[in-house]
Amino acid sequence: MDPQAGGARGPAGGSFPAPDAEPQAATQVMLAEYAALRTETDRRATIQWNVLALQLTSTGVIASLAISRASGAALLLIIPLSSYMLGSRYILHDFHLKLISRYIRDSLSERLAGHLAWEGWKTSQVTTGAGPRGWLTPTAWNLLHPTRLAFEGVAWLALLAAALAAAYSWRDNAPAWGLVLGFALLWILGAVAAYFLHRSFNRSSGP
Repeated sequence: MDPQAGGARGPAGGSFPAPDAEPQAATQVMLAEYAALRTETDRRATIQWNVLALQLTSTGVIASLAISRASGAALLLIIPLSSYMLGSRYILHDFHLKLISRYIRDSLSERLAGHLAWEGWKTSQVTTGAGPRGWLTPTAWNLLHPTRLAFEGVAWLALLAAALAAAYSWRDNAPAWGLVLGFALLWILGAVAAYFLHRSFNRSSGP
């Protein structure tokens, strides 16, 4: 009988693994990791859109309540605070999405011999100026970007509207000083929140 007919055997009589079994297993593990990362990307992208929808809905409701009441200007000061909280959540998911993209591009694709080429190709197209990056383009993460307008722009607009509405309604009938002080403190707090939201968006502008 051919001693090699039964395959290679170890010292204890057990079979050695096939020469390419370990690389194949590692490849399968990395592909499973890639699939899990794509699922996580889809989940976070969905949450991002839900946060954006919640921001637009809540802003519309608060603005409607403020407009429907003669003394509702103070309600507008809620918008900068809610914009800061929801905008921060949007930026947090954006950070994790970019982190996953960099991991796939710089680590996982390299270990898979560069076969996961989409992330690297996309980054090269965006960063090398393959398309227009002016103020009104999708790749320009500036103050006129629709997402930034939905959070940051709405916050500054609410602050401006609240200040103008208060000045108009109080020009002939000034309220008690305590009410004016409370309004001023809330306005300053909203301005600080809008400023930090502005800084957060600027910091998240990288690839």
